Amino acid sequence: MASAGVIGNLNYIPTSDVMGAHENGGRGCAGCHAPHSGGRGSGGVLGSSTVIGYKNPTPNGTAEGDSGLWGTDTTPIETGYAGGQITFDGYVTSIAGLNWGSGAVYTGVVTCLSCHDGNVSKGAMMSGVSYEQAWGLLNFATQQGSNFTAGAVTLYGPNSIPTLLGNDGGTVGDYLNDHPVGPSANVNGLSYPQPLSAYGLTYAVSGTTITWTAAGQYATFTTNYGAPAINGLVVDATNQVPYVLCTTCHNQHQMNVYNAPATGLGAIRGAAGTYATYFFVNSPYNPGSAWTPTAAPSTTQFCRQCHFGVANEAFGANGITTAF
Repeated sequence: MASAGVIGNLNYIPTSDVMGAHENGGRGCAGCHAPHSGGRGSGGVLGSSTVIGYKNPTPNGTAEGDSGLWGTDTTPIETGYAGGQITFDGYVTSIAGLNWGSGAVYTGVVTCLSCHDGNVSKGAMMSGVSYEQAWGLLNFATQQGSNFTAGAVTLYGPNSIPTLLGNDGGTVGDYLNDHPVGPSANVNGLSYPQPLSAYGLTYAVSGTTITWTAAGQYATFTTNYGAPAINGLVVDATNQVPYVLCTTCHNQHQMNVYNAPATGLGAIRGAAGTYATYFFVNSPYNPGSAWTPTAAPSTTQFCRQCHFGVANEAFGANGITTAF
């Protein structure tokens, strides 16, 4: 469907399970959340720790799962990374040296890595291969325009698309090849060659609430694509500049569909709607859409939300829309 400069299905209906990979081999929600006793209820190792207090296991297990009923033991990620390096804060640092005092870092990074690290944490259901690839669900555009066709393609050459970040088939414990997250990976350093404010995206912080205002070039971009992932940036009591978490770019509960609200930066052209996405990406992200030279792929537009210096609108090219 094409309407008002938008190419693609504005009311996308998924054809595979919305939770997809996070059905956890049939365990469902209980693969991540334990309704009783948190990580202890899933067999987590109990022990004492002074690193994060109420979030870490305690000798009697009373603190297990207090955050989101999280059912996987996060202790190895918080305390036992064995000298591995990670780009959490936008620079190389030991994971053991991070300040886990921020609940946002815990819920938006540590819990993810309690399955997706693959080095010191071993997610029980994790095979290390992308669910979409394993089940033949990838459908990528191989041509464009009137000659558009779509078909399954092999990414990463003959290799699997990895899901275990700290053990992805390269050097075990290497996080230098993964996008930085954490307080130093913040909005002031997201764009090149200028900060996002120079393009019209500004914010105000009150407590842990961020209010965004889009004007000028950035407002035009939101008309052409929206800015859903920007809403996933967070602040905490210590770090008042919006920064990136795993859950900024990914919605762990929706693998193949983005459900746009009617208002705000998450809206697409100022309206509600559903859009195809892949890999739990928290925005329209459809490599199978028929892009053209005047309708940019949603996969590229997704990255431009933050890396706006390479957006069409940054160069005054305001008529390049999005192929959803």
